Amino acid sequence: MVLRTIAFVLFGAALCMGIFLGWGYPLGTMLQGANPSGFAQRELGLQRLVGPTVWNAAFAPLLTLPAWGLPAFFGVVLMLIAAMRPGKG
Repeated sequence: MVLRTIAFVLFGAALCMGIFLGWGYPLGTMLQGANPSGFAQRELGLQRLVGPTVWNAAFAPLLTLPAWGLPAFFGVVLMLIAAMRPGKG
């Protein structure tokens, strides 16, 4: 029950983000606006950890996805976990 409740809260957050930010508002722009210096530091740290080629191939395209997709994705994951736990989800 708790996982489903958290999932529905995340779905509500995704809906609100889609309505108020716009359905095509990029995730990278949202993260950059929330904490510009922290975003730049994490980007540099990940580039050092995995290499710039992996960053450009795997992580950079994720930042172009719509911002509402992140809470929606985690909501779907929590709903799947709750569905695998009958009576406890």
